[in-house]
Amino acid sequence: YTKTRKQMMKLEPGQDQLQKYKPLLGEQLKISTAVGDPNARGQRNKSLAWFWSVEVDLGGPDQSWNEEFYRVHWLRAKALWDRWREEMLLVKLEMDWTCKFFLWKTTQW
Repeated sequence: YTKTRKQMMKLEPGQDQLQKYKPLLGEQLKISTAVGDPNARGQRNKSLAWFWSVEVDLGGPDQSWNEEFYRVHWLRAKALWDRWREEMLLVKLEMDWTCKFFLWKTTQW
């Protein structure tokens, strides 16, 4: 990709092509562990690299691979959000239970 982009730059492409075909950075090419372990630490702030959103016609009407990728990514993000919402609910309830326990304990002392 980098070699092809370098050659394209020699042809002085338009602004729309420059916006579409950005340079690849090393950190964009790292493999995400979210696929192997979606519950791993540090997944909260991960976002997809820009090249996953480039509209490319692969020569056929079947774009299901791309749609499935976005669907799976969205479902994982929603599941993470649901887990955090449930965790917040549990933490609030546990705090309430703890306060009630100590209030009850004061009546026994």
